[in-house]
Amino acid sequence: MKVSTEVKLGKHSRFAQQQLPAWRPMITPVIAMISFAIIAIFAFAVGIVCLIANNKLVSVEKRYDDICELNSTCNVTLNIPKEMSGDIYLKYKLTRFYQNHRRFMESRSDSQLKGEYVDFSGMSNDCYKSRSINDSENAENWILPCGLSALSVFNDTFRVASDNVQMKEDGIAWSTDLKWLYKPLNSSYKTGDKWLENNTLFPGGQTNEHFIVWMRVAALPTFSKLYSYCKDCKIPAGDVTIEILNNYPTSSFSGTKSVVLSTESWIGPKNNFLGIAYIVVGCLCVVAIITLFILHVTRPRKLGDPRLVLELINKREEEFSQQTEQ
Repeated sequence: MKVSTEVKLGKHSRFAQQQLPAWRPMITPVIAMISFAIIAIFAFAVGIVCLIANNKLVSVEKRYDDICELNSTCNVTLNIPKEMSGDIYLKYKLTRFYQNHRRFMESRSDSQLKGEYVDFSGMSNDCYKSRSINDSENAENWILPCGLSALSVFNDTFRVASDNVQMKEDGIAWSTDLKWLYKPLNSSYKTGDKWLENNTLFPGGQTNEHFIVWMRVAALPTFSKLYSYCKDCKIPAGDVTIEILNNYPTSSFSGTKSVVLSTESWIGPKNNFLGIAYIVVGCLCVVAIITLFILHVTRPRKLGDPRLVLELINKREEEFSQQTEQ
């Protein structure tokens, strides 16, 4: 088999010397303005579509930790400005709660939550200082499940006081979490403080979907989590009463609690940020087009001819060779 001379050259081949045929666009002012115009049209179109879809949504939020006494049941009235139709979601919202703090999010035993048996030494690695009562090695004092993430589970309850709206609480957790990450507490734990299994607000213990939703760490200190939903429902404009069992204290972290009733679209819950962001990008592109146009008209710059560059290089090489011969 014959091997071409260029392949044999190795580092002196056309490939190594970057002499293969190539093409790249020359960014002239006109091409730049056309490119910005295309981006602006796309950004304006997407931004307008997002804002239109967002304006069709209804979202009502009301703080209740300052009007409901702790460990009591109270009624909170939400004023619905216009009819809510489609999928309706009931969420709770917390502020100043840092679930994303490293010590908080690492204080959990994923193996224990998966249904595996984790002894005291194993819990000491995952749930430091939140593994047992008074940090005792006695199995009767073990906290099951362990960790700050689990122990701080949100335990308020909500009910929409309306016969026309039947909210569902099953199906709020991710199916992958239910299938792979959360299983019943291992039966090998004969003793210990099985606080979650013994809590009537969380039937099923570690497989309770409200517990699973809570355990999915929020990225920001202000967040909302799904509590219940209603598929293809309608709530007319007017007042809607939410019955709340107010159990969760917020004074320890100086936070607030709110209840949110909302609809969602293909872009998610009601939020103008995405649409406004696209509109801003489009406006910046328009500003860039106007700036380039003014500069191109008032201070035009003639593009260089590549052939002149080659002639200049050849001329310099000839001068260098003449100097070398001398």
